[in-house]
Amino acid sequence: MVKLTIITINYNNNFGLIKTIESIINQTWTDFEFIIIDGGSTDESLQTIKKYERYISYWVSEKNKGVYDAMNKGIQLAKGTFVNFMNSGNYFYNNTVLEEIHHKFKSDVGILYGDSFYFNEAGYDRIEKTPSKLTFSHFVNSGINHQASFIKRDLFLKHFMYNIQYKISSDWEFFIYAICKKNEPYECLHKTICYYDFSGISAIPENLHIYHQERETIMKKHFSSFYEDFGYYNTVIDRRIRKVLRIQNNKILWSILKFFVSVFIFILPKRNKI
Repeated sequence: MVKLTIITINYNNNFGLIKTIESIINQTWTDFEFIIIDGGSTDESLQTIKKYERYISYWVSEKNKGVYDAMNKGIQLAKGTFVNFMNSGNYFYNNTVLEEIHHKFKSDVGILYGDSFYFNEAGYDRIEKTPSKLTFSHFVNSGINHQASFIKRDLFLKHFMYNIQYKISSDWEFFIYAICKKNEPYECLHKTICYYDFSGISAIPENLHIYHQERETIMKKHFSSFYEDFGYYNTVIDRRIRKVLRIQNNKILWSILKFFVSVFIFILPKRNKI
């Protein structure tokens, strides 16, 4: 049985598609199937797919109802125990990523995930660390990148496929539902899995209102009892404070921060007692 299916979604992104395909076919561990779902591209993407066709298990180029519709098509076609979505423009961190983690595909864990290296055309780049423990508050503030995740295909059949009504948040919905509501087992791989192009639809400032609307809809749907807390967290707690709290995931940095806070408190002028 195939252990892993890698699914690549593409639409008119030939340059990104080439980088994605080459990062996949150059992996040193190759016991996976590779599926490309193209949305009917009119650029040179089809020529690229045909050029690399001998490495591709299955591909199709046809119109779809958006990225999540295309991802669902990939899930339905997949034969692997786990699926990974490495969409065009994103690519594996190095050629040995799968070699280093493939033994985990024998696990009973439903979701495996690692870190992502964020980048964009403006020169922004950083490694986004995902905590070992995935709490409800983590998902309220953040999430997991599907590019850096390996999801058991059966979980989609057990729960639900991606909701094609959403433009940005369907993968977030799946993760928060499966982990926080259904307690599906997960495991952090403690490795950087991919380069993530942080210039897609979810990163465009004009789409920020869609991002918030979709997440509010999802919270009302699955976590109605916590919806007011969700709103409070997003409006009252400053984003800078959230970033400080995330440092708790790193014991060394957290210890350093506590030390400096103690120093600042010590040198602050003492309040006069009344």
